[in-house]
Order: sequence, then structure tokens, then C-alpha cells
Amino acid sequence: MAEQQKKRLENAISDMIEDMYRTHLRQMQSAMHRCAAKCCDNERGTLESVQNCIEKCAGPLMDAQDYLQHELGQFQNRLQNCVRDCNSDARSSLPSNPSNKDMARSQHMFEGCTGNCVDKHIDLLPSLLKSIKQTLDRGPPKRSVIRDANLDV
Repeated sequence: MAEQQKKRLENAISDMIEDMYRTHLRQMQSAMHRCAAKCCDNERGTLESVQNCIEKCAGPLMDAQDYLQHELGQFQNRLQNCVRDCNSDARSSLPSNPSNKDMARSQHMFEGCTGNCVDKHIDLLPSLLKSIKQTLDRGPPKRSVIRDANLDV
């Protein structure tokens, strides 16, 4: 993937993550810390009960982060599949004994195709962001659900 395309994609993903942090994760992080502070304020709590309380407070944020990571991983896999198809198409267009001109044409075809992949996937980010936000608004899926979904792939 050309450096410029790679940078555009990285910036678009970074912007999406920053948006998620501002609109959802930061509030969850704040709630987690307030909850954990209340756990620590319990003077009768044992070490174990306070630790369990703190872990319970962290659960929703951890679930949200795992879910976001899972969705970004799926996005990355789809992009890699697109680029892999471009590579396969470019290679299959070559004759058995390619000339320099054939190689240049194949390279140009590959670069154009990967550019289309990047453009297509950047265009998908707003709908992915909307979908992730809707899911988080309902409450993030539990980490065990995300792990089980990965086993089905």
C-alpha cells in the first residue's frame, strides 16, 4: 500500500478512535473511577471484596474496549482481504514470462486497486462508527461473547 494511502487510512482510523473516546469511552472511564473510589471508601471491605468491587467497576469499560478492538480487527481483516485480492488479480494478469512493461502494468493495476480498497474502507468508517456507538449506547457486549464470536470465524 502506498505511503500516502496508508497515512490517510491511519488518520481516518485514529480520528474515529478519538471520536469514540470523546463520546463514549471517556465517560465510561470516569464512571469506572468514581465507582472504584466508592469501593475503596468502604472501610469494612476486605482486600478481596474491594478488589472484586474494583474489577466489577472496570467491567463495562473493558467490555467496550474489547468490543471496539474486535470491530477494528474485523475492519482490518476486510481491508487485508481486499488488498490480497488486488495482489492476486495483478499477479494473474501477468503472462508466464512478463516483460518490464508487463510488470509495470501489473504494479500500476495493483496500486490502483489498493487505492480503491483504501477509499472504500475509509468511506465505511462513518457507518462503522455509528454502529459501534449504537451498540455501546445499549451496553457493550460482554468480553466472553466477543471471544466466543471469534471462535466461530
